[in-house]
Amino acid sequence: MGEIADYFRRERYITRRFSLLVFAGLAVFVVVTLASARGYLPPSALIWAVAFVALAVAVAVVFILRSAKERFPISSAPDDLVLDKATRRKLRRRILLLQIFVVFYGMGLLAGLWHARQGPRLPLLIGSIVNLLMELVLIKSIRRLKRKMDQAMNADFFNRVQSATRSE
Repeated sequence: MGEIADYFRRERYITRRFSLLVFAGLAVFVVVTLASARGYLPPSALIWAVAFVALAVAVAVVFILRSAKERFPISSAPDDLVLDKATRRKLRRRILLLQIFVVFYGMGLLAGLWHARQGPRLPLLIGSIVNLLMELVLIKSIRRLKRKMDQAMNADFFNRVQSATRSE
């Protein structure tokens, strides 16, 4: 289970850091919004806060992903160990969740295109490109997880055949 177990550890590592990043960005937005509402900051400070948080998130994401890659290197050896039932269930749930997100983003793209059809074209184009990139990443993740699952199932089948031939 080496590579698949590393996958789940890497994912937990990244998810925890992204969650902290979201909470930090939310805290900045709340503080700036409240300060602006009470008159301590001009209303234009919210625009600067959004720009600052977007830049900080972009930089932090790069550092988080690099750190995860260094901490959990992807092995080049094939993962030919048999998966236990719990890990297979985890993988199936993950694949189902990613498929739900693909449908969600697809419906969001269609709804966004429908509602913004008469609006400015540049935001529509940028939103569509970001949505399609998210869909592409999700589809690649689904394909990778399905390939891992197939490899594990093939290894399980191969091990069963070998043990059956040895027992005869």
